[in-house]
Amino acid sequence: MRGLYGDFATMPLRDLVVYLGNRKATGVLSLQRDVVRKQVILVDGELCNASSNEPREYLGQFLINLGHITEDQFNRAYQTQKETKIFLGRILVMIGAVNEQTVSTALSMKMRETLLEAYQWTQGTFAFEADKRPDVPEGIDLRIPLSEIAQEGEFRETVWRAIRAVFPKGGCTLRLDRAKLAEPPKPGSLDEKLYQLIEAGNSIDEIVLALHATDFFLHQRLYALHRLEAVAVAGDGTLELEMADVGAPLNVGSSDTSGSELVSHVRAFLDAGNFRDALQVARKANELQSSDETQALIQDIESRWLPVLRQQFLSRPLVASLRVASDKLKSMPMTAPERYLLSRVDGKRDLQSIVAVSPLRELEVLAHLERFLQLELIALR
Repeated sequence: MRGLYGDFATMPLRDLVVYLGNRKATGVLSLQRDVVRKQVILVDGELCNASSNEPREYLGQFLINLGHITEDQFNRAYQTQKETKIFLGRILVMIGAVNEQTVSTALSMKMRETLLEAYQWTQGTFAFEADKRPDVPEGIDLRIPLSEIAQEGEFRETVWRAIRAVFPKGGCTLRLDRAKLAEPPKPGSLDEKLYQLIEAGNSIDEIVLALHATDFFLHQRLYALHRLEAVAVAGDGTLELEMADVGAPLNVGSSDTSGSELVSHVRAFLDAGNFRDALQVARKANELQSSDETQALIQDIESRWLPVLRQQFLSRPLVASLRVASDKLKSMPMTAPERYLLSRVDGKRDLQSIVAVSPLRELEVLAHLERFLQLELIALR
């Protein structure tokens, strides 16, 4: 078959998967929405590998979430991978952290999730290159028929509707009734960590990051607990703010400012070397009217800002410590990513380790660290 190109507004991913599966397609399927990029390798209508620049879809994140490895084990394996370029799963097997079956199971979950997560995309583009013979990475020997992915996708659409009726936003906080649980959690289990996070007043988005989970797996577990009447929504999260939103708003025009006017503000910020505000306004322009120009602008800003942040925070070993008492931090307005990252600042972890194990994109982590430093929430040594 020939190559296929389009966008999800005209051809949803669920239809594309069925189309490629029915034709036993072989090739490389690339998906993109804003700065998120995914690549799916197909052989004879079967999924053989899937990669993403979304950290929560990395193999290591799945293994941490499932409780198979610790963050320290991941960091050691990650450093070895950087030096040797050996597949992360193979390294973890070699050091005795997990067995091959565990890696295979987690890898299968990762491949499925990378593709199925994109089923929720209503915007974005796809490109299927049928004439491109895909290379399956060494050590990966998995085949998942696209027909299975299609069936799982249909199931998830139904489940997501039920989930959103109960948990409408990620900013919701929850209430736990342990008396309604089917059984007490095992010490050190994922459920025990989940219950502790709920009782500590964390929002759903904060729990997702703390557990290194994907949205669907966590929401599915919460929905099962809701059916038992063990979990209910305690707060809707409407007061959640980003630290950057506190104080005077950006002067970029009125609420009815057009996308083209916002783009001109972006270029002015860039000329002044203000990457943070340039990116914030570029994302706003893309929300108002997504286009090749706005998406290219976002990518350009990120590609220019990331080396600056790397030089500032990763060019030498640095350790961050908190300058604000933890009880004061709890009362400060901030987003789930901000709270997650501040929870990793303990005066022991170096910044490279925090970046490596984080379920957030590198640019996002470093941009938050810069903001924490400006607000004098952390100190570096």
